[in-house]
Amino acid sequence: MTFVRRMLWREIRTSWSRLGFFFLCVGIGVAAIIVLRSVVQNVRTALTAEARNLIGADLILQSTRPLGANTRARIEAEFKAYGVTGGLDVIETQTMASAAEGVGNRQVKLVEIRGVSDGFPYYGAIELEQGRVFSHDFVAGHGVVVQPELLIALGLRVGDTVRLAGQPFEVRGTIAKDRAQRRGIAFGPRVYVDLDDLKGTSLLAFGSRASYQLLARLPVEPSALTQRLREVLRQDSVDVRSWKTQEDQLGRNLATAENYLSLVGFVIVVLGGIGVWSVTRVIVQQKVRSVAILKCISQRVGHQCS
Repeated sequence: MTFVRRMLWREIRTSWSRLGFFFLCVGIGVAAIIVLRSVVQNVRTALTAEARNLIGADLILQSTRPLGANTRARIEAEFKAYGVTGGLDVIETQTMASAAEGVGNRQVKLVEIRGVSDGFPYYGAIELEQGRVFSHDFVAGHGVVVQPELLIALGLRVGDTVRLAGQPFEVRGTIAKDRAQRRGIAFGPRVYVDLDDLKGTSLLAFGSRASYQLLARLPVEPSALTQRLREVLRQDSVDVRSWKTQEDQLGRNLATAENYLSLVGFVIVVLGGIGVWSVTRVIVQQKVRSVAILKCISQRVGHQCS
């Protein structure tokens, strides 16, 4: 065994770089899998904690047409049964925005308009530049709050006038952070206006493309009411979702991403294994002559002893 230990130390001392490469390949592969899974888990925790802020409410009912009186009556009956009082109406649509006469650069920009009522949003405050927080006073009386890219595109500043659907609106603030999630493709910078002012334009006429939403705050966990409303409104083409639905969707998407990234880490381990096999093969080829000499010496010594 002393001879074996001496030979092992000799090989390690002369091949420490190859041995280090072996451990490096395996270590990188394992570390990649651990780091990727850890990052995905941290992102999942952060996003699910922000689920309410992403939709701005506990529950959202959304339709491509205005909610009729009969539909609203059934919704209010279910709200009452679960202790929900009131709700916020929100309408989203798209139009072209341009600067008023005498200001800006005469460019035209497609924007996404969100008409909101007083009290919006329930969760996730909209942060404006200069540290201000959005309130309904910013948009009351033909005012708007816009994303900064719209001002850049039209050459405007806060206090200037922008035209939406042929009507003038005063720019009263610039959005610094808006947590509200967009569903589908974003058609342009977001513009917040007063809901009544939006209804006073021609953007909601027959044939217009708009999304009508009803936001609610719940005193209880939303899963039961969400399922109940889906059953009641099954024939009304009303989409019902809650922050819990949003959390589940985020979880599924992140689980898919985690599996994909784990597969990438596994591929790294396999490639590392191929590298180790290649290095080992070269080492064995280099040691064939030494092994043969040692074998011959051992046979000669054994023959002399016998």
